Amino acid sequence: MNIENKLDELKQLNAVDAPPFLMMRIKQAIQNKNLALAPATLKWAFALSAIIIIIINCFMLFYQTNSYSQPGIEAIVTSMNLTQSNELYHEQN
Repeated sequence: MNIENKLDELKQLNAVDAPPFLMMRIKQAIQNKNLALAPATLKWAFALSAIIIIIINCFMLFYQTNSYSQPGIEAIVTSMNLTQSNELYHEQN
């Protein structure tokens, strides 16, 4: 078969030897790489913005009301058609 001929051709391939200094250069490049840490001001700015976003999200969920005077969480639950029952696929009896 044609596939067996191609596989036989692959068996004739030999492994290629890498230059001996290649591994030394790779290790040296890894060692020379400085781990650049983020400045402290950037870390504090990220932490502060994350805290502000969390506070805004909590405020929107717990204190926002819509025109039906439902709290934010209840509005989200009803808009997503979520219930606390164990019925699957909104089956009607």
